[in-house]
Amino acid sequence: MSIFRPDRPPGGAQGPIAFDPEAFRRIVGSGRTWMAMAFLVVVIFLFATIRIGRVTGEQVGILLNRVTGKISVVEQSGVRIYNGLLSDFYVLDKTLQTLSMGGGREGDSLKVKTIDGSDVYVDLKIQYRLDPGMCDTVILSSGPGDAFKEKWARDYCRSVSRNYLGELTTEEFYNAAQRETRILVAKKEINSSLNRFGITIDSIVIPQRPQFYKEYEDMIKEKKLADQEVLEEQSKVLAADQRQKTLIVTATNEKNVAIERFTGQMEQLVIQAQAEAEKAQKGADGYYDEITIGAEATFYSNEKEAEGILAEKKSEAEGIEALKKALEGEGGRNMVKLEYAKRLQGISITGKPFTVEGRTERFEHTSGAASIAREKTSP
Repeated sequence: MSIFRPDRPPGGAQGPIAFDPEAFRRIVGSGRTWMAMAFLVVVIFLFATIRIGRVTGEQVGILLNRVTGKISVVEQSGVRIYNGLLSDFYVLDKTLQTLSMGGGREGDSLKVKTIDGSDVYVDLKIQYRLDPGMCDTVILSSGPGDAFKEKWARDYCRSVSRNYLGELTTEEFYNAAQRETRILVAKKEINSSLNRFGITIDSIVIPQRPQFYKEYEDMIKEKKLADQEVLEEQSKVLAADQRQKTLIVTATNEKNVAIERFTGQMEQLVIQAQAEAEKAQKGADGYYDEITIGAEATFYSNEKEAEGILAEKKSEAEGIEALKKALEGEGGRNMVKLEYAKRLQGISITGKPFTVEGRTERFEHTSGAASIAREKTSP
């Protein structure tokens, strides 16, 4: 028997289930009254304590058992059913998250006291993320829910950034490069502390120019104007130096061109003189060769001519020697006699013979043959 019955409208169609008071009275009035009430209490208790948790692809689920203190990490997306009296369920965002702090003096900007005593307001933009494998550590160290955002990502980062930015003077604070240097050092120290809690700071930036007191802002403007005038004067000096360097370079180039031209002319004259010297040297060498070769040829010709004359004279001498030898005999005397007869031919000799002594002597002429030989050999 049920205390609920379907509500059937006219026409016999199936309607919604409705509470049946008559059936409830019959059950209460019967012996099963207390059992029904107990069952109802259990049903109500179950409906009151059952909870449904949902985890998306960008989240990590944390199931905390209130009785044992055990923490279970749910990394897969989906639906998780749990008992709300015995457990708590939290979800943490595991994507890159951004925390912005700003608004000037009246907002959430970071107030920094510089090393020389000035107050500066700085806007901060912090990007951070959680390590999905250390989400249980995040819950244990920071507490349930998003408490880590307030304790670590905001308060701790603000504190460390304030300490490092406070090491700058007011003038240095106005320099973006020096601010960035101190912020990088602060980020390194923050990560060295937060990484063991499963939190990583990806970046800390100052998105806008820091705000100073009005008096200091005016001083900065005046300083910028003075710096601008100094830069203009420096630019003029640089321009004058550049013009001077240009003139020096131009004069140097002209000097180098003149030197190169003069050097080229000198080299050309040297080459010309060398060419003329080589020409004269070659002419002298040719004349020397000509004279030497001519003298050698003349010497050779004279030598050969002398050798011919010598041979000829030697042959003549040998002929004369042979003639001499031939004339030394009886034939020579005959030739002398013959020549002598030729010379005496036509000569008439007159006289009267007389004798001094009464005897006849023999007459000899021995030099005639030699005279004839000399006459034949003389030119």
